[in-house]
Amino acid sequence: MSFNYIAAISALECKNLIKSVSPNVIDLGCQTPSIEIDKFIEYSRINKKTISDSQIANLNKIKDKNFSTRDFFTAINFKDYAAIDINGEHDSYQFDLNFNVEEKYNFKNQYDLVINNGTGEHVFNQFSLFENFHNLTKKNGIMLNILPFIDWINHGFYNFNPILFADLSAGNDYEIIKISFANRMGSELELKKEDHLILFEQIKPSHVNTAFAKFIDLAKKKLGANIILKVITKKNNELPFQTPLQGKYLHDIKNINSNYSDQKKGSSDALNQIYDGAKRNL
Repeated sequence: MSFNYIAAISALECKNLIKSVSPNVIDLGCQTPSIEIDKFIEYSRINKKTISDSQIANLNKIKDKNFSTRDFFTAINFKDYAAIDINGEHDSYQFDLNFNVEEKYNFKNQYDLVINNGTGEHVFNQFSLFENFHNLTKKNGIMLNILPFIDWINHGFYNFNPILFADLSAGNDYEIIKISFANRMGSELELKKEDHLILFEQIKPSHVNTAFAKFIDLAKKKLGANIILKVITKKNNELPFQTPLQGKYLHDIKNINSNYSDQKKGSSDALNQIYDGAKRNL
């Protein structure tokens, strides 16, 4: 994906979550802006994202030139911008995200905001992708995923389901700040935290009347085709990255490895995905 309106609006949203007065940011994948500054400011206000007078003034200074993604992040008051891309374009670090970048390239930098905007689906090694994502994020840093969900046939290797981020978060003690469906123009359909559970229900042909199925239908009507999954999480510790299992099936594993015991509790506490023997009303 290019650096479109949903990416720009989400970057501003994440900036407002960061406490540091001089935060840094890194993109997984170098991005080419495909936004108009005036429309971005308008869409930010429509979507009720806080944008300061100084940020607007900075953005107006770059709107009449062929601005870069770096220019955009500088305008919204990020101190430093970097990107990782195998093509090495736009002054990005020419790293292959299929590998652990700390081990292969001795890259140990960490950032207040790490963005995976339409890059992860093109990386075959998903373990390395999310391990890098984890390692690049500072403790208390923000992690932004903007990834293909529905109607992205053959766009990349993968489309992504919400349950992945439930179990990534449970396994690594991330706080899920926001989950929403979106389109490239910045429109979103957010699910409130108290309703997150429905996002992790499996939809089968016989489950057309579930809460999640109805929510998907609403998203299609509001957002159109090519629905994007947007997830904002916060990293709460500096522990090594943990490989998650699918939490709702952990009850099937006897003598569970201690590496997954915390996830079993986390999945249950955070998202109620551990089977407890009770039938769930779908």
